[in-house]
Amino acid sequence: DTKSYEDFKRDFLINNKINEYEYYTSNVNENIKNYIYSEIFPEYQKNDQAHGVLHIKEVIRRAFALKYALMLDINTDILFVICAYHDLGKYINHTTHEKIAADLFFRDKNMEKYFSLNDRIIIKEAIEDHRSSFGDIPRSIYGKLISSADRNTSVEMVFKRSFFVAKTRMPECKIEEYLEYTHNRLSKRYNEENHENMFYEDNVYKAFLNDIRKLLKQKETFKDLYCKVNNITNRELLVGDY
Repeated sequence: DTKSYEDFKRDFLINNKINEYEYYTSNVNENIKNYIYSEIFPEYQKNDQAHGVLHIKEVIRRAFALKYALMLDINTDILFVICAYHDLGKYINHTTHEKIAADLFFRDKNMEKYFSLNDRIIIKEAIEDHRSSFGDIPRSIYGKLISSADRNTSVEMVFKRSFFVAKTRMPECKIEEYLEYTHNRLSKRYNEENHENMFYEDNVYKAFLNDIRKLLKQKETFKDLYCKVNNITNRELLVGDY
């Protein structure tokens, strides 16, 4: 009763010595995991930090959490691979990265060892369909799940990832100007009238929406927390200075 959900979950996992990511992916084919870890994950170093391995592993964790919470009857190997490839090649072209990632997966001969042609088509289409900005409905349950798992579910994560992107795309912007820009952008994204195209919405996501909407109504509190999360101490400096 005295803790937030995130605090309670963290303490529960620590006290019971549970690695949530390892727990969820324990049934995934070990050969597939080893290949992804050794050959695919290193490629994410080419992306900006907001779309690096930490993000990919968080999407994997979130996708599996939704699968088990909602008792979805889907193949864990397929789900793992979709998540692992979904942002591959984002450094090549941000606008069309979902098609680039899908193509990189489909041309990966190593995946033919583990999946039939039909399964590979399902994976390819799900990767193509994962973009949250699309209004179209994904073609499969896998596309809906990766699209839902690719959403932020904590205010702190939103702040960190947005600043990683800013360091790459607008390093010459003054911090104070960037805070105004970010507040306006997130206010539009998360307002009650502009609901995200969420296919599998659980209580974790609902709690996050409630938290960030409250915070966005308090602009100065929003700015102060944003700076605290990203260790920003001087708003007169440039984004690239941090």
